[in-house]
Amino acid sequence: MKDIVIKSLQVSMCQTNCYYFHKQGETEAVCVDPGDHGEWIFERLQEDNLQLAGILLTHGHFDHMMGAEALQKLSGAKIYAYEAEREVCEDPMKNLTALWGMPPYKLQVDEYLKANTVFTMAGMEFKLLPTPGHTIGGCCYYLEKEEVLFCGDTVFQCSIGRTDLPTGSESALMRSIDAQIVNLPEDTILLPGHGDTSTVAFEKQNSPFFRALG
Repeated sequence: MKDIVIKSLQVSMCQTNCYYFHKQGETEAVCVDPGDHGEWIFERLQEDNLQLAGILLTHGHFDHMMGAEALQKLSGAKIYAYEAEREVCEDPMKNLTALWGMPPYKLQVDEYLKANTVFTMAGMEFKLLPTPGHTIGGCCYYLEKEEVLFCGDTVFQCSIGRTDLPTGSESALMRSIDAQIVNLPEDTILLPGHGDTSTVAFEKQNSPFFRALG
């Protein structure tokens, strides 16, 4: 993680990893997957004297986005997601709020990004890598210079995201991993939506899913 400071918070009933991060010595930050407690996340940013430049969603499941609206209102930062995920964000069955017995909820994303979009936020260059499979519009955010991939529920340490929920597909997820992650530099740090941090090299050596891809 070259030249950036990354902090992780566990939010939601699903123990989701919410990340906020910034360049060393800078005060603009980015947040990935504020799954709950948007007010608390904002307080943490304030404690670190950080201004939020943007909110990035790896996908639209409730445990990755239910804090986004509050965080947006407090910070003024826009919410971004991959354009293929609109139906999940805006459908209470597909984002699991209605399916799992919660009050039905629709998230209004400020800007939907296209696949492979390269953009700069808080002085850092990102590339949106489309990784459908866990959901139809799941994605990862790749910071090539910093050697970091925010991979949401696409890849976990020695595991992958579940594919039995609405819009999920195991074959699509494996194709996504093969196309977007397996061939990244082996030192690339994988920051998943749940569980421990990993690297591409570790997954190649230890994950049965990566080994299945050859």
